[in-house]
Amino acid sequence: MNKNWSEYVQTSDELYRSRALRFSPSNKDIWLSAMQIIDGMNVLEVGCAGGVFCHRIKTFLTNTQVTGIDFDIGHIEYAKLKTKEIGLDCNFVNGDATAMPFRCETFDLCYSYTVMEHIEPKAFTTEQYRVLKQGGKIVILSVRPGLNINANIAMPDEGEEKELLNRAWSVCAEFEKGLNVCAYPLKENEFTPILEKIGFHDISINFFVVMSYSPDNSDVSDESAIESINVNRLFSLNSFYKALKMNPSALTSNEMGRAIELVNKRYDKRVEIYKSGEKLWDFSTSTVMAVTGIK
Repeated sequence: MNKNWSEYVQTSDELYRSRALRFSPSNKDIWLSAMQIIDGMNVLEVGCAGGVFCHRIKTFLTNTQVTGIDFDIGHIEYAKLKTKEIGLDCNFVNGDATAMPFRCETFDLCYSYTVMEHIEPKAFTTEQYRVLKQGGKIVILSVRPGLNINANIAMPDEGEEKELLNRAWSVCAEFEKGLNVCAYPLKENEFTPILEKIGFHDISINFFVVMSYSPDNSDVSDESAIESINVNRLFSLNSFYKALKMNPSALTSNEMGRAIELVNKRYDKRVEIYKSGEKLWDFSTSTVMAVTGIK
């Protein structure tokens, strides 16, 4: 087990905060319907990261037994601390999705969110088939291309910040290959044949769309709007931090300080514009494909 993903790809905090905005109390019925979770089930999330989906499910369906597993020990440590902090009864396990430490026929439902594209698909789904009870369900959630409307404060296509970011990432490509990021990309019609060959039946594909970033919407609170802007800030800052972990000599300390200054300047400006009442109508959507099957 390692911390490669949480240190070099997506930190636990940025994943938790961004997913918390996507799966919110305001759209819980959409998510729970797509995931087909019924209160009282024994549910496993495969690739749970920092655990926000587990926390949401346990909050909305209090009688559900929720377990999350992730290969990255950093994510699991974060999930356990967060679980204690918010006072929920969820179980988190550090383990391999292709060789999980659970008995056969343990769970009523297994689900995953943007995980299958990073793990060999046959091994990934076969192991879930093993741990599911007879009649249990698999739910694979995969984010597909959505809409992304940037305001004029979005990441610049050129200029000093862009030049610094390009330099920070200039020699990281080879390092990234070893992390298996999206090593198994699948087209929308390639999921179902994999499930059929393993033995799942009654397979269905459905899509739904959620707003992942929409600070100017009237139904978004001030708190959520500013949090969504700051989550984007976090992603931008972490782009530099993670690159320098892979390539420590890419930028001098002065250049790194300048990069942080430029990022914060952009997002401080966006927060100021929001607080002033001016509408930019920048937004992002997440189009989620839900592939389901029964054992």
